[in-house]
Amino acid sequence: MDDMFLLPGRSRRKAPRMSNLHHYRVELFYAVINFQLMELENRFSETTTEMLLCMSCLNPSNSFLAFDKNKLVRLAQFYPKDYSEMEIMILDDELETYILDMRTSSDFSNLHGTGDLTQKMVETKRDKVFPLVYLLIKLALTLPVATTTVERAFFCYAYCKKRAAQ
Repeated sequence: MDDMFLLPGRSRRKAPRMSNLHHYRVELFYAVINFQLMELENRFSETTTEMLLCMSCLNPSNSFLAFDKNKLVRLAQFYPKDYSEMEIMILDDELETYILDMRTSSDFSNLHGTGDLTQKMVETKRDKVFPLVYLLIKLALTLPVATTTVERAFFCYAYCKKRAAQ
């Protein structure tokens, strides 16, 4: 990787002086990452991205390693019709108790996804103990489906409109 990079079809004298490592890291790898980042930014709004990052804190893998109470409170603030200001304050306290309970309970030690978490909460009646957290999990499970449904609806609308114009 420390050898000099040569562009195919160019003479050694006129070739830019860079190592293979520099070429693959900067010229290729960073360019691809930049392209993917631009695609994601075009696809998702800043709000949607923030919501998805907040939702990842509900992942029960590795004893709730990704849990972040502040991000989950922020996620609840995206739903003002479902959470009043008072309920958000209660949720803040409920999340502390919730994470202690989840990490100490053997029932929740081998879960692999948010869907498993929801099922196990209902089985163990924790949905009644932590109603605001349970509502947050239900909303988190609903958002990706709702977003996809809306995107598909707009696609179908555009397709039908295009077909009608022909």
